[in-house]
Amino acid sequence: MKKHVWAAALKSCADPPRAGHFLELLAATSAQPALQAFAAEPARILAALLSGSPALGNLLAANPAWLSVLDAESLEFARREQGLRRELSGLLQPLLEAREFAAALGRLRQFKQRELLRIAARDLARLAGVPEITRELSDVADVCLDGVFQVCARQFAERHGQPCHQDAAGRWQRTRRENAGMGSGAGADRAGGAGRGTGDISS
Repeated sequence: MKKHVWAAALKSCADPPRAGHFLELLAATSAQPALQAFAAEPARILAALLSGSPALGNLLAANPAWLSVLDAESLEFARREQGLRRELSGLLQPLLEAREFAAALGRLRQFKQRELLRIAARDLARLAGVPEITRELSDVADVCLDGVFQVCARQFAERHGQPCHQDAAGRWQRTRRENAGMGSGAGADRAGGAGRGTGDISS
């Protein structure tokens, strides 16, 4: 690794010993070649993340390939909810079609962890303010909750058939997400929902 780059990055972070510890763990993984190529700004971002969150430091050490999520250029701007939904749909649909529901939930969990890693890096490196970070957390929570609903609804339908309900006129209708209180964009309509939704989806 470029010693002068990492020395400056560690010096600028909140907890140099902690960041140095996780950096050593990462350097012992397949991430070492990528770390050697880090310039000053990516190194500063990574040091800020590692010093600010031991949990995410351990997560990154266990998944060194996720280092690519911390690309400085991609961290400059927030992700849009539509993009998150498209990416997650592309990850889940093949598994749902194959009826691999446990694998789908595992893929969704990885998606959530990667996104929280990305948002934490933006937050700890001070690349965005509180309103923008809160919006991103809320979007990720909404998208992940919707993904869980899709998997569970598909699994339920496979086992028990399509759920139905009676409308106001007594006619039977197929029950959709909005009927179950899971319409998209729910987080934008509930006051203070970002913190609560993120806490739920992180557990």
